[in-house]
Amino acid sequence: MPACYHSAMHVIVIGAGIIGSTTALALTERGARVTLVDAAAEAGAGTSYANGSGITPGHAEPWNPPGTARRLIPALTRRDQPWRVHAGAVPRLAGWGLQFLHHASPERYYENARHCIRLGYYSRRCMTAWRERHAFDYDQQLNGSLELYFSADSLTEALELRRRIDHPEIEFRRIDTDELLRLEPALAPVADSVHGALLFPDHESGDARRFSAIAAGHARSLGATLSLDTTVDKIRCRSGRFVAVETDRGPIEADACLVAAGCRTPALLKPLGVKVPIAPVKGYSATIALEHGDPAPTMPLLDLERRFVTARLGPDRLRIAGLAEFAGFDRRIDPERIDFLLDSAAKLLPRLADRLRRAEANVWTGLRPMTPDGPPLIGPTPIPGLHLNAGHGAMGWTQGCGSAELAADVVLGNAPAIDPEGLRADRWLES
Repeated sequence: MPACYHSAMHVIVIGAGIIGSTTALALTERGARVTLVDAAAEAGAGTSYANGSGITPGHAEPWNPPGTARRLIPALTRRDQPWRVHAGAVPRLAGWGLQFLHHASPERYYENARHCIRLGYYSRRCMTAWRERHAFDYDQQLNGSLELYFSADSLTEALELRRRIDHPEIEFRRIDTDELLRLEPALAPVADSVHGALLFPDHESGDARRFSAIAAGHARSLGATLSLDTTVDKIRCRSGRFVAVETDRGPIEADACLVAAGCRTPALLKPLGVKVPIAPVKGYSATIALEHGDPAPTMPLLDLERRFVTARLGPDRLRIAGLAEFAGFDRRIDPERIDFLLDSAAKLLPRLADRLRRAEANVWTGLRPMTPDGPPLIGPTPIPGLHLNAGHGAMGWTQGCGSAELAADVVLGNAPAIDPEGLRADRWLES
């Protein structure tokens, strides 16, 4: 258990998704007085609500590998692609997009990938410690994950990626068809089309919304104040230093503030003259109710060709999630994209196709907060007393617990357990 430092510091955490809720818990465990603020009536109601559910530190690299510019061309011109770039979003993406492509160079990309993966594995260790210490139950599956490849070229590219990243903590192995079907019988109808599969034995999955609520509730049991259903209107400074947040329920003064508000983070800091390079990337999910005997996969699956994942959440739910759209802050659910996602899943899981197509799926969309280089923004801003823990993109669930522990140590002035190099907010922030 982390040492309790009996800090008298009062810290406001803005945002009660997986990042904010875990940060509130990490701070509270260290003795800080914490107020967790979120506009929603419950924790985990935003981007953490129905994400892909996978905790995949070995696959936590950024989304802009070398060759990204070439891969994005179809996203601008075709609707039947996992990636889409809406024309109306292009002007707002101009500066961010150029940096996104700039960091797709091999030298920058592989370095950023190592930072993301280092944080992912630290986070997994932190999550394991919390799960054991507090008996958290969030429909977790601890039996690894499978990555599926349907061509020799895609498998070779994946193996080369792992070789180039060369991170010592990544554990995986290539498996043959017999082992693939032993691990996941639901893939039997498509086994002949799978050119290769990689098993990541230390990957996990679980319900991020449920974990967020549990973490926030446990922080409250340790003394934190939860100010949910409370909208932060602005962050107030005096003499260049943070002093309070203004909310629709009145001001809250504190010694420090940590913003974990995902895609809303730039808007909160812009009036203070701090530019935060986080762009929203829209994703979709569908959660299918299962009946006893349904031939649904039990292990988390990643289909690299069609860019989606599946994960079991307990015995009676299957989460299917994926796709990526640059569409600004548009949170509308496009039925065509849901159909595309479910059709992709039906091709991988043909025995489940009828249920996927006729089920009353619980569909959802959320905005992933993406930085141009991939790693999140953790640590102080140019304004004393104001910190960030934001910009995790699609890896908030994978990196959340470790980011929380790292951010809490930085806010309270403790030596962090891992090197924050490549993760610090000040690599990007301007004021």
